[in-house]
Amino acid sequence: MSRICFDPKEYIVYQPYPGLHVVYHANRVLYSGRSKYQRIDIIENEAYGIMLLLDGNLQHTEFDCHIFNRALIRPIVKRRVGEVLVLGGGSGQTAKALLKYAWVRRVTVVEIDSLVVEACRRHIPGVKKALEDRRLRLHFDNAFHFIKRERRRFGGLILDLTESWLGGPGELDSLYRFVAERCGGVCSCYIGPASPQTGGPQRLAKHLDSAGRFLKRFRVRKVFVPSFGCEQLFLYSEGL
Repeated sequence: MSRICFDPKEYIVYQPYPGLHVVYHANRVLYSGRSKYQRIDIIENEAYGIMLLLDGNLQHTEFDCHIFNRALIRPIVKRRVGEVLVLGGGSGQTAKALLKYAWVRRVTVVEIDSLVVEACRRHIPGVKKALEDRRLRLHFDNAFHFIKRERRRFGGLILDLTESWLGGPGELDSLYRFVAERCGGVCSCYIGPASPQTGGPQRLAKHLDSAGRFLKRFRVRKVFVPSFGCEQLFLYSEGL
């Protein structure tokens, strides 16, 4: 990252791609730390309220999280899925959005970073209540190790990982095979920003290629999230 002229005590600066810096002012720093996996910052911003950033990359804002969450859980809600597997989702937002529905019987969250979960539990409104819901099961594990071992069946799967995870050999094939074999072909997978500068078209092509190997019916939806600054990509499948 090139030299910047913002005081790091008051601002978080993120470079999503060469040529662009995004600067977030921290009216208050609620949490700042580093786990073995990533840097974690939770700040209060004048425009967006409480924000979660991982390695400077925006993950959640109080202002418009409802837009992202609604898009992410849409096919699960449409089919009234009772048993949901969430890969990622350490911010607690996906679980929080799902658990408001009485017909959701169990939400299994697989998150690799326990420090993210604890920081969000303490500083993001509503997360503590969701994590203490009797219907929630939380596993600290690598999501792809988990699905390779898991033999239970679920009503649907939500992929809520950052776009940076993509690239491991065979991970996408493992994901969509699991959706087909263990989740009845029902999923909502967050792909990441749609913009070409962030590699959106390439990520989308990889998802489409793998999904096409195992699922017969799926579609892609683009949703504009104001705080993210561009459209976000989701792949939906509502059954085999």
